[in-house]
Amino acid sequence: MNEMSRVITFATGKGGTGKTSCAANVAGLAAQAGWRTLLIDLDSQANLGHDLGFSEAEGADGGASLVKAVFTGSTLEPVLKQVRHNLDVIPGGSKLDELEDILHGKQRRGEDGRLMLRDSLAGIADQYDLIVIDTPPARRSALVLLALAAAKWIVIPTKSDRSSIEGLRVLAEQVVGIREVNPDVDVLGAVLFGMGAAATARRRFAADDVKNVLGSEDLLFNSIIRHAEAAADDAREKGRLIHELAEVVHNAEPYWKALKEGRRPERIAGSAPALAEDYVLLADELLRRIGQAEEAEAGATQAVTA
Repeated sequence: MNEMSRVITFATGKGGTGKTSCAANVAGLAAQAGWRTLLIDLDSQANLGHDLGFSEAEGADGGASLVKAVFTGSTLEPVLKQVRHNLDVIPGGSKLDELEDILHGKQRRGEDGRLMLRDSLAGIADQYDLIVIDTPPARRSALVLLALAAAKWIVIPTKSDRSSIEGLRVLAEQVVGIREVNPDVDVLGAVLFGMGAAATARRRFAADDVKNVLGSEDLLFNSIIRHAEAAADDAREKGRLIHELAEVVHNAEPYWKALKEGRRPERIAGSAPALAEDYVLLADELLRRIGQAEEAEAGATQAVTA
């Protein structure tokens, strides 16, 4: 297993499909369950800062440190340490516009800058069990390609409507193209976001769409993130992750314990606990898929060397 094999990029071909929410909640849960986690915000909107409550923190530099490291080819450093237990963050923000300009300039000169983030990340990747990258909207394609080129795994939050599925197709094409410079990248799965709890027919149709676009319906996560806009907005307003809000408001047991123990959280009535459970199940399924892929790769390597 190389140092970049636990880099996960959350990306989507269409905005409004829960990319940042999934990245923040999965990273936060994994960190609190014991995985040393680095979260990188590659979005100039910097919504991760609202989800995790660090927007006004000293050191939230709008992406300046990230831009400097990538531009100079120096090693990235965590800007905000212990934002949560085991969770370090490299924040994004408006400074990332400069990085996009740099990448476009390289492109005009016929230079390939797609590996710049990967090169800067490689120096610290072995310090973490998990590295999660949140990406900007698809129209910021230069930054999206930076994140895809740095990743081993792509997780794609999507809705089941037609425009979201078309966005999924756009991203799939970007993944194919990025294999020119990052042949190891692969899609870990697509997760349905903003679904009704009983929308079984929509999920079935979405599974067919995912199969048509990605080649296998197995790439659709079993976990879904249900529609709970009020709870999500309340959590973001308070700078808390969904499970943290549920723990405070509903006096629930720590949700990370369920993730660490590989079980479903205790059922509690309310939209925040229900949404927190969804994120626990998604994080568990995501981590299990990575583990299974690593075991299969190790088995294949042993078979070749035997």
